[in-house]
Amino acid sequence: MSKFNAIQVGDKTHLNRLITKGDIATFAELTGDRNPLHFDAAFAKKMNFEAPVAHGMLTCSFLSTLIGTVMPGEGSIITNVRLDFKKPVFIDDIVCVNIEVIKKIFLSKEIVFKITITNQLSETVVVGTTKSICLE
Repeated sequence: MSKFNAIQVGDKTHLNRLITKGDIATFAELTGDRNPLHFDAAFAKKMNFEAPVAHGMLTCSFLSTLIGTVMPGEGSIITNVRLDFKKPVFIDDIVCVNIEVIKKIFLSKEIVFKITITNQLSETVVVGTTKSICLE
């Protein structure tokens, strides 16, 4: 049975990840985004944040981990992502990236997932949807 056929609407998976200062530095090195909001505590406070903020796309990058390695896994590719950032993520926050299958498109072998990312306080930091093609 193919992975696409095995996956059902309502299936869920998640990943927990501690966001470190090193993660933020590595992400900045890879992307070139060295906005002081991510590194300078005084600047972050001036912008009304309690501390430097993790890159939003760093937080959401773990969607790729879930979809590419867990569900659907190998042979899948993300084709669309829609995100709404609700709260900032800070150094030493633990994010829980949750995806749930909300729709299957049989003709194109696409799977639509609901995204909910929370922090260690169970506060929602990101919501959205993503679509993946399951090639296997």
